[in-house]
Amino acid sequence: MEAWRTYTPDGRMLEVEHAGGEWVARCAGVRGAGTSALEAITAAVGGEPASIARSHPAFEAWVVEHAEQLESEAG
Repeated sequence: MEAWRTYTPDGRMLEVEHAGGEWVARCAGVRGAGTSALEAITAAVGGEPASIARSHPAFEAWVVEHAEQLESEAG
């Protein structure tokens, strides 16, 4: 799968890749990895809310929606 790039709702660039059974996400200089896109994206965007947007339920829903989309495209 080619690297997938988009912007988070709070304006940061998010890049996600899947290779060898591992998902890797990068956001604002933070790297997250996991066995699912959701794990990787969550780790990269940060577990601690640093802004109102990241602590908002709509942001969490955005992360889940995009992780599911990526996993379905990866097959």
